[in-house]
Amino acid sequence: MRQSLQTINLLSQMKDFEASAEPLQECLNATELAVQESSTRLHDLTAKKLELHKLQV
Repeated sequence: MRQSLQTINLLSQMKDFEASAEPLQECLNATELAVQESSTRLHDLTAKKLELHKLQV
């Protein structure tokens, strides 16, 4: 019985953690997409500097 309550408590904590990590995951996904998109436009040094400036803003 005690182990069952511990399992339920652990599952509850896991769900809370997953919910709190969701905004961070969305931010990471958006950042990854921005980096992938920008890397396709980096043909020369001028373009690289422009893209770096865009990503830093």
